[in-house]
Amino acid sequence: MELTIPVNNNFYNEAPLSEMDLQKALLIKGKKFEAQRDKLFSSIFELTTHNSSLNKLKLFGFRDQKFRQEEERLVLRLYSKENSNGEMQYYVQTGLYAGVVYHKGCKFNITTKYGNDFLRRMLNFVNDIFIDNQKAPSLKNLRINEFEFIIAYLFIQSLEKASVLGLPNEYQTISQQSHKVRGKVDINTYIKTNIPFKGTITSTYREQVYIQEIVDVLYLTCKKLENKFGKDIQKKLLSITQLLKQNYSGRYVSYETILKAKNHRALQNPIYFAFKKVIEYAEIILLQLELDASEKQSSLETHGFLFDISQLFELYIERLLSKSFNDWYVNSQEELLLYQDMFYRRRMFPDIVMRHKISGKVAVFDAKFKTMRMIKDDLDRSDFYQIHTYIHFYGADVVLGGLLYPLSKLIDTSRTHSKYLYGNTVRNETKFVVDGVHVTEGISISKLIQEEEALIERLQSALG
Repeated sequence: MELTIPVNNNFYNEAPLSEMDLQKALLIKGKKFEAQRDKLFSSIFELTTHNSSLNKLKLFGFRDQKFRQEEERLVLRLYSKENSNGEMQYYVQTGLYAGVVYHKGCKFNITTKYGNDFLRRMLNFVNDIFIDNQKAPSLKNLRINEFEFIIAYLFIQSLEKASVLGLPNEYQTISQQSHKVRGKVDINTYIKTNIPFKGTITSTYREQVYIQEIVDVLYLTCKKLENKFGKDIQKKLLSITQLLKQNYSGRYVSYETILKAKNHRALQNPIYFAFKKVIEYAEIILLQLELDASEKQSSLETHGFLFDISQLFELYIERLLSKSFNDWYVNSQEELLLYQDMFYRRRMFPDIVMRHKISGKVAVFDAKFKTMRMIKDDLDRSDFYQIHTYIHFYGADVVLGGLLYPLSKLIDTSRTHSKYLYGNTVRNETKFVVDGVHVTEGISISKLIQEEEALIERLQSALG
């Protein structure tokens, strides 16, 4: 049984499911439906980033968050209540994590809702790829969820970048028995086996060889992705997959092999350090965390695999601004220290801070992967106050601040771009904007690029 829902769903409890809606969503009827309904909604279920049940879920981020005090964030919430007519209504709320969650025999597919071209575009920006004119296959046609697509995509992109300097290798001592000496004669073996002389001498030499565990893990991961997605997914890796195939041992990769590959000393070498992340992705793919769990597995403890879509969107906006504003330094997650000598000391992290390379003027933005239909209710109160706090921290140097979203409607700057902070002419040196990239469900790459360019033009105009 499956239920597909978008991220940030039902934030204002605005779209409850009736019993008929729920029955259609779960694709089951009769007593089976009633049993599943009661199992899911008999009591309030809430899964957050501070929940003990989260131990069974694997969360993937796109930033290093080790210095950031993470606030409690919603992953999934289920509950039911009667409406004014005495009818039961069922609520499924989600936060800003996309992926899959298995709970009480039901698979919850939490999607980004905008389509896989927008998802692929954001992932490309994370990997510093800004040109994209290839059409991605439909995930629905492949029967693949977004999490599988993301992990596969990150593996391919990270392997392509990591392998620029070649596959990890190390020097190993190799022994050979031949009529020619290579390296040095192995005296002990010579005395034991080559006397009387039979025409061959045992010698040893040092040679760089590929690390077998890493080669095997990478090759079998590529093969698994080819079987799942088709050969086209590996077009960018043609040369590296050929090299992996030539050096594959032919042996099955066990969990011990994966651990040896992950912890191999060669990965401490700065040249090969990027392979650590590649092998992490490979581990997920090889260990069948693709999430086609059986009914028996699905009925166990709540478990699943999720990625932080808000972080992905933040990075996408940051890279978009960085490549578009050459006269500005663009920094992300800049740490602001407040009241360091007081018991109420705090740290804040604005998503994006831009500084002009000559004038030193500042623009500060927060990127929010939330619904924005250009109505007041969509602008979260805490987000609104938070960005104004950041603007005040940087003081008189700030010329522009604002919130950037995936926009559900075309923008009207007369209603979203204020020439003055707070709309007050006294602070006329600072402008405030609510803006973003206009994204519709199933948007194409070419249309998306046009919308990105439109955003940049609006921000350039606002910066003067």
